[in-house]
Amino acid sequence: MESRGSVPIIYRARYLLPIAAAPIEDGALLVVAGRIAAVGRKADIAALATDAKTVDFGESLLLPPLVNAHTHLELTHFPQWAQAAGASPPQDDFIEWIRHVIRVKRQISTDFFAPSIAAGIKESLAAGTGAVGDILSFFPARTAHADSPLRGRIFLETLGQDPDTSGRVLRAIEEIIVGGRIGASVFGFAPHSLYTLSRQHLREVIAAAGRRHRPLTIHLAESPAETEFIATSSGAIAQELYPYIGWSDKTPPPSGLTPVEFLAENGGLHAGVLLAHGVQVSAADIERIAKAGAAVALCPRSNARLGVGRAPVELYRQAGVSLALGTDSRASCDSLSLWDELAFARTWFAGALGPAEWLSVATLGGARALAIDDEMGTLAVNAGAHFQVLTPAALPPLRELEEFLCAPGRSGEVEHLYLGGRKVAC
Repeated sequence: MESRGSVPIIYRARYLLPIAAAPIEDGALLVVAGRIAAVGRKADIAALATDAKTVDFGESLLLPPLVNAHTHLELTHFPQWAQAAGASPPQDDFIEWIRHVIRVKRQISTDFFAPSIAAGIKESLAAGTGAVGDILSFFPARTAHADSPLRGRIFLETLGQDPDTSGRVLRAIEEIIVGGRIGASVFGFAPHSLYTLSRQHLREVIAAAGRRHRPLTIHLAESPAETEFIATSSGAIAQELYPYIGWSDKTPPPSGLTPVEFLAENGGLHAGVLLAHGVQVSAADIERIAKAGAAVALCPRSNARLGVGRAPVELYRQAGVSLALGTDSRASCDSLSLWDELAFARTWFAGALGPAEWLSVATLGGARALAIDDEMGTLAVNAGAHFQVLTPAALPPLRELEEFLCAPGRSGEVEHLYLGGRKVAC
């Protein structure tokens, strides 16, 4: 049953987890016209709306959808492409992994990207994800998002050192962005990283995002190689990556700065900017991020796979930096399930955050990072009627609910996903 028109519907479950409030046993939502009108115990909600229809999910858990704040859905089929190309993924070698991705992408047709995105959308919905921050490098494939119910941001990616080429790409992005949105998602800008853009192009993209009032995201401080290159213009990026892509003569002069300092110096560190990874950062960097009001999307499974280090989550939290979770791409991660990412984060960052905090990071934190927290991320009055329902084989006691949700195995328990009061295929 769906919430259509003004007909009120009560959705009831054994446990309801609002995220911004304590879990509720025998909880319920009252939904009217695709929005949440009341949240509480079933008996209280029923008394408020005696004419409402009821959908009872029984022995289930009802909570907001997860938000995958950093992903590359166009690479969903990457494992199959790599296998077909006979290319084995490297382990614990960030620069060789980048070259691996480039090699494989060079061997496939651009016709493969839209179907790959479609598969990624389907996989995301099936795992209870309601919004994504998707990085898109092949712009025509954006059509795969046209009929998607996923909310969020589609960040159009640019990189390069040649001013003529990068200028054409930026103009193409601005032309697309004039349209505003596709499906339920808004377009944004994605300068790839500090080491794949000239300083001039970086500044141009940052200025364009500001001029268009559009969201901006960038891969930042992901690896030790990046930190070394930005500061000294040496190391594996200069010696291995640049020659491989034909940029041997494009090495910039040393900046003597950390990646965070470099981004700030070029006008890219401010409120609303989403920093992906944020692994190789100092305490001073974190204070700078916090003062700027930028958010950080953690990608722990990808970071572990590529051996780039562990983000200092405790320091981020102490400084008040808004955190989100992302799966990165299937080129460096085994699934697009944020439930899997959450379970890994809970273990890998052992003791850094409690289970309730991790659940907030995976829902409300992601919604804040994508600037959709007025619509999604918590079950609250006036928010959109976005929620998922999990039906485990056995439910834990209420006091153990949050820890249970951070344990492995949740992906396969997603039974229903509702976005805007409408049930979507999952």
